[in-house]
Order: sequence, then C-alpha cells, then structure tokens
Amino acid sequence: MIRSEIFDDIYFSAANGWAETQHVFLGGNNLAQRWVHEMGDRTRFTIAETGFGTGLNMLSAWALFDEVAPDHLKLDLVSFELYPLTKNQIAEVLAPWADKLGQHRIDALLRDYPLRVAGWHRIDLSPRVTLTLIFDDVNAALSRVVIPGGVDAWFLDGFAPAKNPGMWTETVFNGMARLCAPGATFATFTAAGFVKRAMREAGYTVNRKRGFGYKWHMLAGSFPGTMRAAPQPQHQKIAVIGGGLAGTSVARVLADDGYSVVLFERDDIASGASGNLRGMINPRISALRSSDSDFYASAYVRALRVVTRYPDAGFMACGNLHLIRDADKGKRFTSCRDHWGWHADHMQIVDADDASDIAGVRVDHAALYLPDGGQVSPRDLCRAMAQGIERRGGVDMASIVQVPSSRRRPGSFAIREEDPGLRRDDDGGAWAVDGEIFDAVVLASGIECLKHPALSSLPLHTVRGQIMNVEAGHPAPRANLCFSGYIGAAQDGVQVMGSTFQKWLDTTDLRDEDNDYILDQAHAAVPAFVPGVVMGARASLRCAAQDRFPVIGAVADQPGLYVSTAHGSHGIVSSMAGARIVADMIGGGVWSLPGDVVDALNPARFARRAAQKA
Repeated sequence: MIRSEIFDDIYFSAANGWAETQHVFLGGNNLAQRWVHEMGDRTRFTIAETGFGTGLNMLSAWALFDEVAPDHLKLDLVSFELYPLTKNQIAEVLAPWADKLGQHRIDALLRDYPLRVAGWHRIDLSPRVTLTLIFDDVNAALSRVVIPGGVDAWFLDGFAPAKNPGMWTETVFNGMARLCAPGATFATFTAAGFVKRAMREAGYTVNRKRGFGYKWHMLAGSFPGTMRAAPQPQHQKIAVIGGGLAGTSVARVLADDGYSVVLFERDDIASGASGNLRGMINPRISALRSSDSDFYASAYVRALRVVTRYPDAGFMACGNLHLIRDADKGKRFTSCRDHWGWHADHMQIVDADDASDIAGVRVDHAALYLPDGGQVSPRDLCRAMAQGIERRGGVDMASIVQVPSSRRRPGSFAIREEDPGLRRDDDGGAWAVDGEIFDAVVLASGIECLKHPALSSLPLHTVRGQIMNVEAGHPAPRANLCFSGYIGAAQDGVQVMGSTFQKWLDTTDLRDEDNDYILDQAHAAVPAFVPGVVMGARASLRCAAQDRFPVIGAVADQPGLYVSTAHGSHGIVSSMAGARIVADMIGGGVWSLPGDVVDALNPARFARRAAQKA
C-alpha cells in the first residue's frame, strides 16, 4: 500500500484499489454502456482526471476501452498531478494488477513516463489511446486546457477533501464545467457535502450512490445537455513542405496518427540547418516560469523521449552543464531552478568541483546541471523520421493555392492562374500543391515559408551559424559544456564545437576566422580543455523570428494551412513539440500544450501586436 507523506492519505482503497476503480470511476461514469451503445459515428472520447497518482484509473479505463469500444473510436486521457511518483514507485504499486490491467499497458506507460518536470506531457499509449499528463496544480492548469470536443467523463480522485482541500475548490469545479461536453459525466469516491453543493452550483446534476468497500456513499452525476457528435476532422491527405527537423517531425507525427502524408523537399533530407553532425537537446533557459519556459520545458522532455525511438540517430544521454561565468547568469540559473518546478533529479546547481567530476575535465565555474540532456545527430534523426513517408521534390511556395470545395476532384488538378476559382483568398476548400489536391498543407521550410503569400509579412530572418568537428581532446569531456558557445561531449572520437551567431551574414561559405572564434570562446570558458585536430566545419542559415520564439499553428483565414518554422538554435526540441501541436489541431483532439502557449506560438501574434500599437 502506497501512502502520500505530503497529505497523509492513501492513493486508493486498502481493500482492493483495482476493484475500487471499477466501481467508482468506470461504473460511476457508465463507460462500458456508453462506449458500446451511445457513440454512433463519433471518433473521440475524452476522460479527464484530477489526480493521476499511480495511473491505476487511467490504465483501467484503457483496458476496458480495448475490451468493449468500437474500433473507430479513439480515447484521449487527460490527468493532472502536482506531485508525480517515480517510475519505480508506479511499477511496484501496479505489479499486483498486471494480469487485470495488462502488463503491456503498464510497460507502455512506464516506457514514456515523463521526467518529473512541471509541464504538459503527451504520451501515445497505443494507436487509439493517448495520455496528456499535466504535472501542475490543477487549479492553475485547468484554465489553460483546450479540448475542442470537450470532456466526456471526469474522474475526481484527489486525496480526501479533508486532507487535501486544494483539489476540491470552486476553481476546479468551474474549470471542469468550462471543459465539459454536453452530457458529460463525473464520478468520485467522496460524498462530502461541500463537494456535492459546489458541483451543483457549477451546473452539475449530482447523485449520491453506494460507495466502495467501507464507504457508504460516493457521488456521481452529469452536466446538462445531450451528448453530441464532436466535429469530425476532414483532413486525410496532407502535404508537408520541408525536409528538415520541422518538416520531418510533423510528417512523422501525422503519419503515425494515421494520415496519408507526402513530404516535399527540394534537396536531400536535412540538407540545410538540420544537417549538422550533432546537436544538443537543451531547453532555452530563462529566469522565471512563463509561456515561453512552459513550451521549452515540455518540448525538452518530449524530445528526449522521441529520439530514443530512433537508434540510428545516435542519441547519447551525457547531461548538459550550463556554466555560471558571471553574476547575471548565476541569478538567472538559480531563479530558473527555483521557479520552473522541476524535480531536483532533473535540474540542479553544482559547484565547480562537482561540475568537473561530471564533465571529466576541469571546470572553473559552478553550473546549472541537466543530467537528462544529451546530443543527437539532427541529420540522422531527420532521415529516420522520414522513413516510410512518400517523398516528392521541391515546389514553388507561391503556387500552393486554396481550392474551393466545389472544384475539388480526386487526383491531379490543373492550375490556371487566370481561373478566378483559384484565387488565394478563397474561403474553404482544399489545397493544390504541384497540381495535386491535399486536405491540408503544413509549411515547415524555414525562411522559405516567407515565399508563400499568406506568410510573407512574418518578421522572420536568418541567423548564420558555423560549427566545427574536432578529434576528441585529452581529457575529453563526458558532458556537454554550454557557455556563450558550447563544447559537445566526445562521441565516437569526435566532438562538435560551436557556434557563431551572425544575423548579418547570409552565406554558408566556411570562414577560418569563425573556427578561431569558436576555439577562443572554448578556451576562455574551459581553459583545461585542449581540443584535438580540426576535422571539418559546417555553416548553415537558421530561421528565427523577431521575438526569438517559434512560429507554429494554423494560418489565419486560410483553413487547412498550417506552419512550423523559426525554430532557431533550439530546433531539435521545439520542432518536436511543434509537430505534435500541429497534429492536434488537424486531428481535433486534446491540445498537447496549454492554450496560452499555443497562442504565443501562433503566427497571428505579430499582427495582433501591431494592431495594439496602432
């Protein structure tokens, strides 16, 4: 039996936690009956839970869903947890019910169970079941949740109201009501009077029912309205423009979601800024928690999970040391540690001696240490993600035009510039790409996105970056060392060092002075590091936005057109999160990032700011 030391309460019934879940949450929401008899042609069903705990409730719902739900239905699970358990704790607690839950389900949860990092974490449990696990205070997080089809069933499973009143607040009940689909249900083990009254005030019909075990009563009920069919996504065939990290990651996610995807790339996969030998998996560090930091925290955790799926991408979990070389960085990194809400297992500040032990080379500074960080080959990662996806050559961005629904035909479509039915501001319809019809288009080709008329006004620019590959030094760092530049950990006898940051240059020709600059930076930051012979260098043009934040989302007034660009110097992590949110929008399911974060990424943000200043 596992018990919370914080709240001095048990996670589930001491008699039989699995049986309690069947009675209270699955039975209280009448899930089997609804899935078998009431779904019609609906394609998604969403369950939300206040209190993930051990995952017992969600795994039980998944097991029942696999047993009785029609094949066309998908299950979206959303759960909130402020004090996440470790993988080992969950594995130990669930072991007695492995035969009932299915060991393969427990394994799937544990395989992708996220780092204990405050934020939103999407887990694909199976082709039909997803879990959005939100490590945050439910009172703060509920208002940020976006679920286009609404929540169909709620599991209220916080610790007992007397032990943990913060989980049973008016904010929570009203937030639930905001997210409810008409006819949504709820169930909870408690029968506390104030919970019953507060639920009724929030608009629920509340009934007292027989409880489980020694508990005489529990509460269950519903939200007004009749269950309705959520809007069904019309997108099936999707074009993705761009073969770098942004394009291949979104193509991979969409293909895994079951769409027919065609990837357009003028050159070879990862021929541009995504073609480096190695790149670091690192969040962008900021002092305080914000929409920006929430994006990069979730993106970092997601990227660490994604890269492990591709053994050929050369991922190495070596840890990242962000050196504290001045007082300003000391304040920023300390504030980051104190405010981001990460468990100490995943972020800590270490002194110079500990940093040296971790690095394997003498470091003269304290550091912010991210032990889970690492490096991967962006080039090989792109190629791995593109495997099995249909590919075509490049296209003229300006020729990607909207096709009215009335003019849509299967197969190719002859584009005539004089045809008024193909004007670019036409409402509705599909899209023509190189004469072929698609239900949606994702523009993910870096600065080239500006060549599409719908994106031509975005404030994007390029940043030239030159890196160099050197033979591993002696001693060779075992961790990535980050300062104003970086020294990558030694891998296969090679280290990657970088990088220049040149907005004013637009050439990819190599410059000897840039190599000298990189070496000088490294020597100033880590004098004890002696690099080996320079083996080569590479320069590329990264795409960045004026506000240094990626541009991801649906393009305003262009139904079926999406964008993922301006990933800058953190493209490995941001492109992964961007791919998932674009796929969420296309599919109509739970958004994998908070609504305010998605709004901050949206390409329309620049026009909004300009209008506010006018």
